[in-house]
Amino acid sequence: MAIYIMAMTINPNAKKLHSDLSSQVEISFDVFAENHIKVINLYATLGRYDYLAIFDAPEQSLAFKVASAINAKGILETETWPVIPFEDFTRLLS
Repeated sequence: MAIYIMAMTINPNAKKLHSDLSSQVEISFDVFAENHIKVINLYATLGRYDYLAIFDAPEQSLAFKVASAINAKGILETETWPVIPFEDFTRLLS
């Protein structure tokens, strides 16, 4: 399994179109479970992004699929990064 971080912002148009924005965000998050993706942690943030999800995916193509499906709902815009533990990264540099 590979670990990914997905940063998400609420689409400005969604704020105008949906009075039930909170439930629409929850529906967007359901995409993880629908694709059998284990979300390790999900955070709400103050800053550039509204939410951060840390998740495991067995292959990169599934991470792409989930990000695309969340974007397609039109509520959240995503940016997804593959990550490795810092200790593993430093070993690569040795």
